[in-house]
Formats: sequence, C-alpha cells, structure tokens
Amino acid sequence: MTYSLDTILQLENTPEFNKLDQQFNAFNPFKVLRVAKYEIRHSNVLAWLFDPNENHRLDSVFLRKVLTNLITKADNENKIDTFDYLSFAHASLSDVIVHREWSKNGIGAIDLLIEIPTLNLILFIENKVHSTESAGQLDRYLTSVKEYYPDRNVLPVFLTLSGDAPSHEAYWMLTYEDVLAIITHELELNRATIADNIHDFLSYYVALLEERLVDDEATMETALQLYQDYTSAIHLLYANANPAKQKQIELRQAVNMLATFDEATKHHLRLIYDRKRQTIDYIFKTGGNIIPQAFLEFVREQNITTYSAHTRVPHFVMDDWLPSLQHMHRLKRYWLNYGLIIWFERKGSKRLKLYVEVGPIDYSERLPLLEALEAKDIAFLKSGKQEGKKFTRIYTETVDVSDWTNTTAVKDAMTTLIDAPPFHSFNLTVTDVLRSLYDQSSVGL
Repeated sequence: MTYSLDTILQLENTPEFNKLDQQFNAFNPFKVLRVAKYEIRHSNVLAWLFDPNENHRLDSVFLRKVLTNLITKADNENKIDTFDYLSFAHASLSDVIVHREWSKNGIGAIDLLIEIPTLNLILFIENKVHSTESAGQLDRYLTSVKEYYPDRNVLPVFLTLSGDAPSHEAYWMLTYEDVLAIITHELELNRATIADNIHDFLSYYVALLEERLVDDEATMETALQLYQDYTSAIHLLYANANPAKQKQIELRQAVNMLATFDEATKHHLRLIYDRKRQTIDYIFKTGGNIIPQAFLEFVREQNITTYSAHTRVPHFVMDDWLPSLQHMHRLKRYWLNYGLIIWFERKGSKRLKLYVEVGPIDYSERLPLLEALEAKDIAFLKSGKQEGKKFTRIYTETVDVSDWTNTTAVKDAMTTLIDAPPFHSFNLTVTDVLRSLYDQSSVGL
C-alpha cells in the first residue's frame, strides 16, 4: 500500500465523503450533550420514559412495551414461565416508582430500578453502552435486590448495544435495537397525540440510536467504497489521532509512515481528523469489519448460493433446503424472505455463534413443521409451538475465534460450526423433514 499525504486531500474532496460527513454532522442536541458516549445519560432518558408520571404524557406505554418485548424476545424464552406475563399487557402501571443509581449495602449503583407494585415486580436494568461487566457485578446486584425486596418477584435485565449475553444466567436480555424499535413504533403510531416538543425530543433520540445501531445498506456501501479507495488516508488519520489503537495489525504500515513525519505535519493531520472524526471513525470501523469479508469467503468455499453478507449478522440458507423452501409461504421483511434461516453473530470478545430459526410463517404451516422437526429429535423450547409465537430457534452452537483481526481465522470458525458432526446431522434431518412436508404437497400443484 502506497502512503501519500495527497490521498488525504483527495478523500476530503470526494462528494461521497462530504455527503457522509454531512449526514453524521446533522444537528442533534443529544450529540451536543454527548449523550451517545455515556451510559448515565442514556439511563436518564430511559428513566424519564419508564416513569408514567413524567411530563412525556405517554403514561406507561414505554414500560409496558419493554415488558412485552422481554417476554417475546427469543433470547429470553427459557425464563418466561417464571412470571405471570399475561398481566403485563393489561395491568395498571400508574403506581410505578423509578430509581436512578439505586444502591444498598455498598454493592455499587444499579443504573435503573423500577418498582411495579401492581405486578409485585421489581425490574432492574444494568445498562452497558460501552463498558463491560466487572467480575461478580451481576451476581452482587441480583443478591442485593432480592434481599431488599424479599417479597417481590425480581426481573433483572442486561441492556447492551450489541446484544452481548450476560455472564449471569438469571438476567434477561434487552438491546438498544429493541428500545429503538419501541420508540420508533410509538412515534409512528401516535404522531397525532404526542406533543410536538416531546415528538421532536424522541425523534432526535431515535436519530442518535439509528446512527449507532442501524446498518443502513447505502451508508455502509459508501463507507466500504471510501475505505477501499482511500485506505491509506483513513489509516494515517486514524492512527495519528488514536495512539492507543496503533498496535492494531492493519495500522502497522501507517504507524511506520507517521514515524517519518514532523510534528507540524502530525498536527495538521489531527486538525483534519478532529473536524471529520465521526465520519472517519465510521469508515474505519465499517471497512475494517472482517465479518462480511470472512463470510463471503465462507460461502464461496461452501458453494452456498442464497445468502446476505450483512455486516453484523451474515445469514444464509442451505442449498439442499431451497427446493422445499420455494413451496413455503414467503415472508416480507424477514431475512431472505424464507421462513427458515441460519446466521452467524459475534458474541463478546471471543465467540462466534451459529443460529437456526423458524421464522414467522403462518401458524397452520409453522406447527406441522415444528412437530415434524420435534418428531425427529430436534429440540427447542415447548413455547415455540404456541400459537402467536413468531420465532423459534431450533439450533445454536458457539466456537471460539482465535483472532478477530484475521479474516481466515473468522472464516475457519464459521466452517468449523457448519462442518461439525452435530450440525451435519441436524442439516440432514431438516432437509428430510422439508422434503417430506413440501415436496409431497407440491406434487399436485
């Protein structure tokens, strides 16, 4: 790779870079207040939304929808039987008390604790935007809350940006993507009844979350193209401004080049970076994300033809399933529009996880498929067969990745999960079930 300061000026003058920069630097009061970077400020917004007596005039809508989301979220399926969750939908929640930084017995401060007397429930949330949980933290919090509220049911929640699983099995999972969906739906559904100032406030918060969470395809493609065309410029600007990141393998050449620059040149590079920080960071992060790159190598090696190289959750279906899936009810706005999907997802700092899920096809089709899979000893939660259930995970497995900066290492981890004997057996069983259900039914069509 050739490093030249000219490429930095070329980058700054491309229409694509300036359009992206304009997008990231649109006015948002939450950015001015630097809410995005601090858990405590996100927790303040959430506490305001959770409290039905606050001045947002949304009553208990947000709290009720979060409770419903927790119950219906696939990651929490094995916990729902411990609660009378039907009452979540209709009980009055006007007596709610919301606590910020709740702490007893010197165990540290819990970000949000919500007393819900009507449901005899204590909901508390450990909010992790950037930081990670410390050793024993979740256990201490849960023990402290149960001791202080011995007669209440306790629902502990682990809220994260990326959907990382909590280390403590008692905690329910919630993501900011869930929060974003709830607020967005409320804004769309009740625009006419929400006060203009409240609507504007929540719209700005939605924009902030979308910027951090939503992988807009057009934006990603622009960033990827800019990264490919101006890799050296992005690396120089990023490495110069982030000394703590200079040990990253992809920055090694840029760091060597920076060592030949005088301080005046480095100062000018820093000024450019400071003006365009968020845009450069996004391009670097998007371009340096090797999951889709590894996935593309994986599908080529496996000869998989139906897939999407999503940056966070690349997904696909097995080619042996396709003839049968063509006869299954096709879905809108669900992965590849098939009612059966496989995807990879990074979990924490070391693991890659493989999921297989039956999606929200019609119950008259869903139930026979699940019963046929169950008859072939494919295990899943019993609740997966309930009418109204939309997502049922029928296979999961994880593997450690030796080096998340190495495309080959990530691709090899994907291959390991697919080539493992349990998945091979699972795949044959699913293929047989699909053929028995769909190939026969299609004979007379």
